Amino acid sequence: MNCEELKSSVLQWMGREIECHSTGEESLAAVLPLLKPNGDAIEVGIEPIGSGRWKLSDLGDTYATLYLAGVELNDEYVRAEEFRQILSAHRIGDDQHELFVEASSDELVERMFELVHAVQTALALQFTVKPKQLGRDFPSVVAKFLAEQHASFEIPPEPIEGKSGKWKFNFVLNHVREETLVKALSAPSKARAMRSAEESVFEINDVKAVRDSGAVVIADDEGPRQAFWHPSVLRIFEEYKVPVYSFIANQLELTKLAQSYTNIKS
Repeated sequence: MNCEELKSSVLQWMGREIECHSTGEESLAAVLPLLKPNGDAIEVGIEPIGSGRWKLSDLGDTYATLYLAGVELNDEYVRAEEFRQILSAHRIGDDQHELFVEASSDELVERMFELVHAVQTALALQFTVKPKQLGRDFPSVVAKFLAEQHASFEIPPEPIEGKSGKWKFNFVLNHVREETLVKALSAPSKARAMRSAEESVFEINDVKAVRDSGAVVIADDEGPRQAFWHPSVLRIFEEYKVPVYSFIANQLELTKLAQSYTNIKS
């Protein structure tokens, strides 16, 4: 075998391995034989933007994968700077958490592989995250409280479908009026409280994008945990219009919420 035969074999193999499907009148999605760290194939969205140019994107998968792996990408975290350096080095744009590049028809393939390289490099950041420690069983505390208030609720048997994924909620207040999804959060530190707040608003808004439900957060503020839910954490909920109840400090308001879902007539 010579070099030309080798190149021909590689090109034929790649051509067989690439899957492609239409996502719109002129848009495509290509599933490449190039893998993420977890072994899944990388998918690239391709759409025309006029004047013979194309937009290639990761379809939002990189942010979603890093988010689920616990990689912090807010400005105050070290990994956020590493992430930005990766995008800059590969000339990658960031459009509302969707990584993209633009290319002419002549450079489309070259830029596609540059995008893929950036995605693979960025996804490697997830291996720098330490395993999460388990917290106390705060959902059981909330379940006991809801039962004492005779609230009509259930524990979802599986994660609830959102726009970009499925997310765990601890309870669903239901049957009496419009359902309200509930997340019961307990954190072992201020940093974890911040992370829990960020996760929760993302997941709640992701579900509400496809499901007509209310949603609230109940925060564990018993004893020293009260200090973990400081104003900068609570502002996250406020900015995204997610109601949050501190279990001890907002006991009266929380009781009213629970009792508004009771089937017992006074």
